[in-house]
Amino acid sequence: MIPSLWTMIAAAGLALAAGCGDSDGTSADTALSDTMTDAIGGDTVVADTVVADTAVADSSGDVAVADTAVADTAVADTAVADTAEADVVDLDALGPIPAVVINEVAAEGDPADWIELYNADAVAVDLAGWRLRDDDEAHGYDLPAGTTLEPGAYLVVERGDAGFDFGLGGADAALLYDAAGRLADATVWLEGESPVDGSWGRFPNGTGDFSTRYAASKGGENLANPEVPCGDGAINPSTEVCDGAEFGGLSCEAFGWGGGELTCADGCTTIDQSACTAHAVGLVINEVTSAGDDLVELFNGGATAVDLAGWSIHDDADNTYVFPAGVSVAAGAYLVLTKGVDHDFGLGGDDAVTLSDASAAVIDVADWQDGEALLSYCRWPDGVGGFRACVAATFGAANQGE
Repeated sequence: MIPSLWTMIAAAGLALAAGCGDSDGTSADTALSDTMTDAIGGDTVVADTVVADTAVADSSGDVAVADTAVADTAVADTAVADTAEADVVDLDALGPIPAVVINEVAAEGDPADWIELYNADAVAVDLAGWRLRDDDEAHGYDLPAGTTLEPGAYLVVERGDAGFDFGLGGADAALLYDAAGRLADATVWLEGESPVDGSWGRFPNGTGDFSTRYAASKGGENLANPEVPCGDGAINPSTEVCDGAEFGGLSCEAFGWGGGELTCADGCTTIDQSACTAHAVGLVINEVTSAGDDLVELFNGGATAVDLAGWSIHDDADNTYVFPAGVSVAAGAYLVLTKGVDHDFGLGGDDAVTLSDASAAVIDVADWQDGEALLSYCRWPDGVGGFRACVAATFGAANQGE
């Protein structure tokens, strides 16, 4: 055990006292100054300097030791803080992230919500330290030591497992991070897309896009959905999101594109936007989120700055924020608006933001369904593409693709 500073100083004082005493000699007591080094962390502590009695000779030759009232010099203890250099992780040296993916999610699981992982890699992957979370950063599950996933194998983690104490919402997200904190995979689903007895899963299994699976395949291969009456021109709300040329009133423009035609695909379960055309280059709403500070990002893809004095944004309930004089967006720049700092209204799970110029003409609209803006509702490609539910928020920077 390392002695305390005061114990060491007291010991030094006793040693000094043992060497002090009046005698017939003429040598003065020696001043003692100890330097004590803390063995933990290398902190240097300088002890008080004690000035000894001074020997004074009188005229008769006797040596009288006169105590000289010399005040002790108190040298302030100097505490040198340890230098704690943070570990620097070279992400490039870690190599590629193993091909472990989120394969299926049940937000209406029986008996509890669950997330299925699948190893699409050719080798076994050690998952110790990997982390799963939903749209709330506070909701996380760390895979324990000893968790290994063989090639082509599945791992199901379920609410109620040790450490998995949060539920998945009807509109929510699942994100998977590797042990180094890198995003390995993510998915976002909307209300109803993970139904009772069904799931939100990849098809083809392990590699395909996510879509509603009408029969969950927990711990096994995701299978094709049963045939549905697709092609009759009428949307069956329980199994279809579109049918033929019927898209429930939606269009390429409603998704934020400049124009083009939608296509109904995947057995009427997917609205395909691949034939939509890019939005005109200029000032647009580029990204929003309905969580946290309800951020709204504007992006100026044009060649000149845009003066926003008198422009406004409003939500579906006509809560409005008017830009004051002196606010502009430079060419190629982003402007992020924050609730409580800029605008003072919240954005709902199913809401919209409209951007209008100083003459009240509508310039752009971002309109999302329940859950699409949980993390980020953003344009892709950045600035000119349509809106989609994005798995990474990139406010103030270019939106990330798939």
